[in-house]
Amino acid sequence: MNDNSQSPWGRPPNENEPPKRTMLPFLLTVIAVVISIFILAWVLSDGLTSDQSANLAYDFMLLALVGAGLLGHIISNPGQALRNIAGWVIIVGILGLGYSIWSGNGRLASEFNPATGEIADGAITFRPDQSGHYFVRANVNGHAINFMVDTGATHIVLNMADAEKIGYDVDELDYNTPASTANGIVYSAPVKLESMEIGLIKIENVDGFVNQGELDVSLLGMSFLNQLSGYEVRDGLLTLYP
Repeated sequence: MNDNSQSPWGRPPNENEPPKRTMLPFLLTVIAVVISIFILAWVLSDGLTSDQSANLAYDFMLLALVGAGLLGHIISNPGQALRNIAGWVIIVGILGLGYSIWSGNGRLASEFNPATGEIADGAITFRPDQSGHYFVRANVNGHAINFMVDTGATHIVLNMADAEKIGYDVDELDYNTPASTANGIVYSAPVKLESMEIGLIKIENVDGFVNQGELDVSLLGMSFLNQLSGYEVRDGLLTLYP
């Protein structure tokens, strides 16, 4: 029999050929990245409004898809992938720093999370979110709570979830104060907040209310703002003065 003739049982394996790569490691990596990023998004969504949580979930979904694709590229060609990543990190870093300096005070942290604020010259400044509202992250009785600044609210108004987070038993509160809202009459319970801290601002014994209705986010009202030396909105920035 001629050795060069093709075998009827198919082509014999060539020992010099490299082993074929399977898609299983890549798929497992993609699944692990997506799950990890969604867990991170769930953890970071604590204290956010439903709209903010939805935006965060959407952003992290895109991040998961991009990250999974990037890992796949790294696995397939590590050397070239690392060179590409280094180049893009430099480009994005320069653009981000340039935008931060051009748009204001050069602080990236407050741009990524407007509710944290930016401390400078004895005051704290907040940028609006995508909806145009100002959100403030405050420590109330030692617990971090996200508030929306509302100059139309007479008092600080806590929703049920934030009141429980602070330590109140919402079932034991006396909801005896009516308030007219777009959804009708809603009752609230008066409470006394031992302390509120926002950056370098600290105020003790602040009057507040726990709202019995379906309040999406707690409100930072005038009972807090009136205890400051001043506050203003200028050039789209909210500044609080101790």
